[in-house]
Amino acid sequence: MMDLKTLVLLAASLAILASHTFADPDELEELEDSECPENPENPDNPDNPNNGGGTRDDDSSLCANFQHIRGLIDQVALRELIDVHYNCDKKFRRAMRFYNTSGFVAVTQQLTNTSAYQTVLKQLNAASVDTADITTVAEIFYCIILPVQNPAKKCNCKAVKCHTFVNDLLNLMPHQAVHNYVAWSRFNQTNFGNFTKAVVSQEFQATLKANVKKSDVIVPLRTLRKNGWDIPELLRAMLTIFQW
Repeated sequence: MMDLKTLVLLAASLAILASHTFADPDELEELEDSECPENPENPDNPDNPNNGGGTRDDDSSLCANFQHIRGLIDQVALRELIDVHYNCDKKFRRAMRFYNTSGFVAVTQQLTNTSAYQTVLKQLNAASVDTADITTVAEIFYCIILPVQNPAKKCNCKAVKCHTFVNDLLNLMPHQAVHNYVAWSRFNQTNFGNFTKAVVSQEFQATLKANVKKSDVIVPLRTLRKNGWDIPELLRAMLTIFQW
């Protein structure tokens, strides 16, 4: 299993995860994969400090770079992908509904408080990465999660049968455009370029793997997985993106 503490790598692969809904995750078990749920409400998250706020838009801002990668995706196709998976994919729907709850806020804070995540930040800083935008795990999500309109009830669930949202997203992303942006960032030694080089380096991965079994990391990640957030799957996708 890939190192569970490289949560900072979630950024680009999570850019499309979007929905601000409240629901009891246990209720989702009653829905069949092929069943379209009622349109959810879409309130703002009172626990999200970035609602109504802004982020730095200069070249050193990791958040701005993450959002740039999100913008490379065909936005119409992206909305359609989110809608069909929300309607047809129980795991994705559970993750989206859990996102805007106090439980999600609590578990991301648990991860932020781990020595593993703090070690990640220190090593990134040592690699000349400005980590101001990712000082907490929650900031990563608040930066990149894209609010969307309520999904339409009509859905073609056969189109995504046996598909995962992450794999469909990787197929949708413009591989060459993402490769070019990462390569340009590294060549020009931008903050994002330094970030991508650091997180795929053998030294960085070795440091992370040394602490993978620590209980303070495993416990919150199990909670996330129970509620639809499969971190190892997302991390594999992130490393794939950075190595196109």
